Amino acid sequence: MLQGTFETLALPELLGLLAQSRKTGALWLDAGPASAVVYVVDGRCNAALTNDASEAVDNAPSLLVRLVELCFAVARADDGSFRFGVEEPPWACPETVDLEVANDELARLLEEWREIQSVIPSLECRVRLNEDLGSDELTVDRERWRLLTAIDGRRGVRELVRKTNRPVLDVCHALLGLVEAGAVVIVQPTANQPGGAPAARSTGGKARAPVVEPEVPYGPGVESPHPGPHNGEGEEASPQGKGQYLRVFSALREN
Repeated sequence: MLQGTFETLALPELLGLLAQSRKTGALWLDAGPASAVVYVVDGRCNAALTNDASEAVDNAPSLLVRLVELCFAVARADDGSFRFGVEEPPWACPETVDLEVANDELARLLEEWREIQSVIPSLECRVRLNEDLGSDELTVDRERWRLLTAIDGRRGVRELVRKTNRPVLDVCHALLGLVEAGAVVIVQPTANQPGGAPAARSTGGKARAPVVEPEVPYGPGVESPHPGPHNGEGEEASPQGKGQYLRVFSALREN
C-alpha cells in the first residue's frame, strides 16, 4: 500500500508516474469533500468512481469526462491525500483511457481556474446585482437569465451553482462576463462565514480585474460531502518532505 499527501506529490505528477510505470491497482483520492477512486490497469484508467457517480460507463469518452471531473475536484483543494493498492474495480470499461490525456485536460481546466480565482477567490463569495449597469446594454440568453434571477444578494457562488444546476466552471465564467459588464458585484464573505475574511469588500466595473483580494483559495468545489469509496484503511500519512517523494517515486517504478 502506497500513500502520501498532495503536498508531497501533486496529483498530476502522481497520475504521470502511474502511467509511466504501467501500474495496475486502485488509487484512492481524498481532498476535503472531494473523494474518489480511480482504477488503473497497465497504467491506463479502466474505471473511476465517486459516491455521487458510481454507475458503469462503457466508452472511453465518457470515462475520460468522469476521470477529469473527479481529478479537477480533487486538484482544486488546498490539501489532500492518496493511497494506491491492489483492488479489483466493481466494473471495468471495455475502452481504457490514457492518464496522460487526462492530465493534459486537467492542466487546461486548472489554468481556467486560476483566471477565475483572480476575480472570484472563493466559492463562498456572495454575488449581488449592481445598481447601475456598467455598459449600455446587456444581452441575456436563457441560461444567463436563470443565473440573474437566482442572484438575490445573499447567495454565494456555491449556492448559485446548486440553484442553477450548472457546472461550477460554467457559472463562474458567466459571472465573469457579468462582472465585466458591470451588472454584478462580487462580495467577499464576512468573518463568520465559511472561508470568510476579516472584512467584506466589493467592486464593480467593466475591467477584468480582481474585485476582491484573493486571500481565500478555492475549496474543492460544489461536491456534496461524502466518505468516498474506501477499503477501511483510510489513515492519512503526514508529509515527510523530499524523502517521502523519492520513496513514492521509487515504489511506483518498481516492477
